Amino acid sequence: MAYDIVPYDRALKEQIADIQRHLWRGDAGTNIAYLEWKYERNPFWETPLIYLAVSDRRVVGMRGMFGSAWEIGAGGEMFAIPCADDFVIVPEHRNRGLSSLIMRTALDDIARRGHAYLFTLSPGPVTLATSLIHGWRAVGAVRPVRRRRRAGLLERGYSRLDRIPVLWRLGDVRSRLAPSRGSFRRLDRLGGRARAGRSGEIRVEREPRIGAMAGLVRRLGHDGRIRHVRDERYLAWRFQNPLHEYRFLVLCDSDGLGGYLVLQAHRRDRSRGVNIVDWEGTTPRIRSDLLRAAVEWGDFGELSIWTATLSREARELLSGAAFVPAPVRTSLHSPNVLALSTRPEDPDPTVAGRRLMDIGEWDIRMVYSMAG
Repeated sequence: MAYDIVPYDRALKEQIADIQRHLWRGDAGTNIAYLEWKYERNPFWETPLIYLAVSDRRVVGMRGMFGSAWEIGAGGEMFAIPCADDFVIVPEHRNRGLSSLIMRTALDDIARRGHAYLFTLSPGPVTLATSLIHGWRAVGAVRPVRRRRRAGLLERGYSRLDRIPVLWRLGDVRSRLAPSRGSFRRLDRLGGRARAGRSGEIRVEREPRIGAMAGLVRRLGHDGRIRHVRDERYLAWRFQNPLHEYRFLVLCDSDGLGGYLVLQAHRRDRSRGVNIVDWEGTTPRIRSDLLRAAVEWGDFGELSIWTATLSREARELLSGAAFVPAPVRTSLHSPNVLALSTRPEDPDPTVAGRRLMDIGEWDIRMVYSMAG
């Protein structure tokens, strides 16, 4: 069977949304909204980089590269680097060498555009295995930890229903019939008004304080490790992901915003639990107060965070709050950061003096990835 690999075309948007059903749950409207947000409104890429496999005038596979910007080194030098994501082939076209054809075409084009490196931050097991075959290298595991509360009878029943594909479409109906399932219902009720903490007032908000959050990141400084830019334009775009829902715990002190903690949940798959995707504070006590508020006010069935590059102080706070390592069945199920050099002759690539293949050189957070 013949395949053509073609660039993104808005005329094919509905077909792309259709094959994305094999990546996540969602109707065509939601998938199109996600596609437009991620690629067309990306703050770092003017032209969407999506490589489409077409057979008999139908889209049967895709690999997306969304724009990202990283600051690396003591001087905070900025680098625009493609992040690979959204890799899918419809079932009837798998095992025909199509994944290799898509990746070869994508990598050749990325190299021609002058990009020396690619990252992928949240590959699933299949994508992870395929990527390693195609020359990607594992930088390191992100080491998720989680805190679990024993689920009640009703929650366990809903979780079982969520695993039955034919019942996925009933998710919105069940949400209306059982609004208490909303991931943030309790958090909103307890944190909707300012409450005094040990180091300032804490409240839960539905919208991010973009300017104050970006300003706090700048005030805290940068230690030179590889980290994604968190400026106003990135944060304004980042929290518009139509597949996710967010809450922002903010702590204000005499100097303004002293810290924040960002929580994320999947709109259509509550069984995935809630994630802490970003967490900052000017002092350990502020970070501790924010974590305590998230745990106690939310009382989530499952609350998770990546810890591979967190400070010892942050890991100790999590341990004290009963977070434990999340179980991993095999190495292919372990969440990893992957990197690829478009220059095969460079076995140990460095950027601004930082080794890409050393997870210790990174400051990695879930907010940088599509997992968050």
